[in-house]
Amino acid sequence: MSVRADVETLRSIPIFSECDAVHLQLLAFSAARQSFAAGEFIIRQGNRGTAAFLILSGEARLSSTEAGPLGSAGEGALLGEIAMIGERPYSVTATAVETVSTARIDRELFMRVAREFPEFGTAVFNVLARRLDHVMGDLDAARQQFEKARSFKSI
Repeated sequence: MSVRADVETLRSIPIFSECDAVHLQLLAFSAARQSFAAGEFIIRQGNRGTAAFLILSGEARLSSTEAGPLGSAGEGALLGEIAMIGERPYSVTATAVETVSTARIDRELFMRVAREFPEFGTAVFNVLARRLDHVMGDLDAARQQFEKARSFKSI
């Protein structure tokens, strides 16, 4: 894949949707290419998130120890971005179903671009803030449903 194609793929990912093309070019150009054979782990649940992986080709199976199989991820999917940004453990395991080619975005690279170009960091932060707001709204709605169901129990 060309850097231009990688930039377009990055732009299609919600977390990078508001980022300037120049900043995405830096990420795409500097990201290390890494391939995984069928059966290899791309990321493992519980391991510290040191990088995010943009799938350039191939398919990965997603699973978690709590929920079991979660589906699959293919070309254009970004794996581990929240863990990478927040230095958190990966929340899922991604296993290559076939040969998977990725662009590995290390945390150091991501943070360097964010430090040198604050507008890049701000754009990513804004997307994450909206995502968090949406999750909080979902949690509040679930809490209200729980409270409503609990009130019926006392009848």
